[in-house]
Amino acid sequence: MKRILFYTDTPMLGGTEEQMYLLAKFLPKDQFEITIACSKSTALNEWCARLIGIGCNIVRLNVIHKHDPRHFLYLKKLLPQFDLLHLHLWNPASCRWALAAAREIPTIITEHDPFPLSDFKQWLKKILSTSVKKVIVCSEAAQKIVHENFEMFHNKIALIRNGIDVETWRERVQSTNRDEVRAKIFGAKQRDTIVLCVAELNERKGQRYLIEACAALRETHPHIKLILAGTGPARLHYEKLAQQLNADCLFLGRRNNVAELMASADIFVLPSIREAFGLVILEAAIAQVPVIASNTGGIRELIKDNETGRLVAPQDSQALSLALKDMIENSWDCRKFATAARQVVEEHFDAKKMAEETAALYDEVLNQITN
Repeated sequence: MKRILFYTDTPMLGGTEEQMYLLAKFLPKDQFEITIACSKSTALNEWCARLIGIGCNIVRLNVIHKHDPRHFLYLKKLLPQFDLLHLHLWNPASCRWALAAAREIPTIITEHDPFPLSDFKQWLKKILSTSVKKVIVCSEAAQKIVHENFEMFHNKIALIRNGIDVETWRERVQSTNRDEVRAKIFGAKQRDTIVLCVAELNERKGQRYLIEACAALRETHPHIKLILAGTGPARLHYEKLAQQLNADCLFLGRRNNVAELMASADIFVLPSIREAFGLVILEAAIAQVPVIASNTGGIRELIKDNETGRLVAPQDSQALSLALKDMIENSWDCRKFATAARQVVEEHFDAKKMAEETAALYDEVLNQITN
């Protein structure tokens, strides 16, 4: 039995943390004992409870933020108990204290959202990464970014695509009372077209362009209703924008019933400016809601234009508006896209497959150390 430490320095809950949960859930329990180390941020409490529920050990660190040097001190004491450290980087400059503490233990990094760093941060990452044996990326787009920007990882990159708990997600979708969700949560009338976006309310997620697109359509399609699920620093700005443009837009905040929201929507949109992968697209596909998304990053590997959904240029509200109009007026194409997307996800993006490939990578690294 090998002891693996998962670590993140984020104080927030997002897609990275969901992938950590799914990986911990599906890694073979007879081969690996998983411990998660994270901060005491209250935003992570429910996530930690879910991890305990699947048999993981949890270590909560008394740190204030990702720059707190106590990360280093806590990890220096923890690491001798483990065979391997798996760092989950929600930002390519994150987990620096962990890298500094991990000089004598084999380390695997998952770059969940890589992008170029400043010269100083690049230099710092390079000198701290001597113990890194493998770097996992979740898409070909992310692989290209890591290869172009982090020379020290050139011969260490492993492509393991993110996954979704297909079986659980399908069960939740099938048990959804669609009419009830639309009436009680969305406040929708029967004739309304529900456009859903689930993402952090952040400029790089591009909700501004979706609000503009839906507002522009109201003259010809007055029953279009936009639902934004998620929290973030741009919420107040987007609320003002929706009001100024007279868009019919409902802000739901962070939700725990995303499967039910997906199953009750007519169209799902992810208008990101930058996106390493796009986990919510997998979730929408299992819910069989047709998808429109930005033609950027890892999204291109999930959605093939006019086959499994529609792709539009990022930061282009007019293109987004036209794609929405086309989907609303051509429901048969929508159903074809949704069916094709679900098949792709079920075949290629199951979290069990992600865990199998990661377990094989753990074995490879640990065997190299032994030999």
